[in-house]
Amino acid sequence: MDDLGFPFWLRATHFINLFCMFLLIRSGIQILADHPKLYWNDDARPGSEWIKFGKKIMPKDRLWTSMDEAETVNSIIALPGGHHNLGAGRRWHFLTILVWVINGLVYVSLLFATGQWRRLIPTSWDILPAALDSAVTYATFHIPPETAFHPYDPLQQLTYAAIVFLVAPMMILTGLCMSPAFIARFPWYPTLFGGRQVARSLHFLGLVVLLSYIIVHVTLVLVVHFFNNIGNMVFGDPHFYPEIAAAIAALGLVGVLVFHIVATRWTLGHQRTFQVMGDRILEPVLRFLFGRLRSRQRYAVSAITPHFRVNGYPPVSSEYRDLADRGFDGWALKICGLVECPLSLSLDDLRQLPKQEQITKHNCIQGWSGVAEWGGVPMHAVMSRCHPLSRARYVAFHAFMQEEYAPNSYYEVLTLDEVLGPQTILAYEMNWKALPTEHGAPCRLRVETKTGYKMVKYLKVVEFIDDVGRVGQGYGGYREDHQFYDKVASI
Repeated sequence: MDDLGFPFWLRATHFINLFCMFLLIRSGIQILADHPKLYWNDDARPGSEWIKFGKKIMPKDRLWTSMDEAETVNSIIALPGGHHNLGAGRRWHFLTILVWVINGLVYVSLLFATGQWRRLIPTSWDILPAALDSAVTYATFHIPPETAFHPYDPLQQLTYAAIVFLVAPMMILTGLCMSPAFIARFPWYPTLFGGRQVARSLHFLGLVVLLSYIIVHVTLVLVVHFFNNIGNMVFGDPHFYPEIAAAIAALGLVGVLVFHIVATRWTLGHQRTFQVMGDRILEPVLRFLFGRLRSRQRYAVSAITPHFRVNGYPPVSSEYRDLADRGFDGWALKICGLVECPLSLSLDDLRQLPKQEQITKHNCIQGWSGVAEWGGVPMHAVMSRCHPLSRARYVAFHAFMQEEYAPNSYYEVLTLDEVLGPQTILAYEMNWKALPTEHGAPCRLRVETKTGYKMVKYLKVVEFIDDVGRVGQGYGGYREDHQFYDKVASI
């Protein structure tokens, strides 16, 4: 392998990978902070986590929601840092993933197209004892001679091969389990890892592996034949002005550091601008990848989660309390907007319509999940009665006012295509009983290809509209308006 060298494309993709990895790690920490607990069970049962970060303990004498579990994380560690900056953290994560995956595909393609694959993939079993000898050399604080690197020593070669062909693909494959749209369409997929929560734990362990690898890798670059390493990384030649190569590498690292400082401060100060700019790229990509997936979930009764977490406190208005005290006698769901036949549907009216039951997995944007049975009316049955006008493109779902969102009312918007999904229903039943108050009584939306924040609880009005900008602040929902989430919500 002496003739392999370090071509320009190899050096360029190496630097892009380094740039992306720091962004992915920091934004990943921000995402983790909103549900800083990891599980080996798929129910995410409180108290069953194998590791948690932070010191919060949830009260046992009152209702609490999963938002209460979120931790504040320092901006030095996370991107952008702070409390509940999940929207910005996700946006950085997904934008970076696009670059990282494209860069990885270019790197692997060129490896095989140019014969450079030999630098990573062993061609003889002799590499195993040689790698062991190399490990002993490092463990005894000795440095292998320059002649051991062709262009890598055996331990390097195996390590790099494992990172490129095992760890990186594992991060992509487990990351797909975080997409409710993907695992709703292919419910068998998360079972390959033992469930969505196990995949989430493996994804975290992959982050730990990558972070450890970066630390060790950078350390060895500095202490093992430093000028040779820098010369190869910058100029592709260990003997071509190594001091200048070291200066260029140092400037590159300083540039990465400056980028992170500026990106963090700018994001915290311009979240709306970042939301709008980022989603111009992300929204079409996410809709292309996940937008046409349809839920095909059919979980067994035995998979139902014993303790299904709550998100969002029940309304406390006198109007809602009076209705709840009467078993929601007198409640009616208003169907209005761009429809030929406006409707006002009581619970009895909904029960008279075709009923659909489904046992599905709920995937919260914060990271937890749970399985439940939901019974209710398919949205296509409602639409067949209200007859949306041709110019109707979206449906806005409005809730009773909740104290935590006052003076605004919670709402979310879906496209007509999303509303017509086979498992999009107005649910008035959970686990074969009347929908509990904490889970959205008397009626809530279920759209199984989305993360939980799109599934509006405590429904009051369903409004057909032609423009997202006509509702709220115009970004597609309460979370999008106030917490800068994306309106696709498919991952």
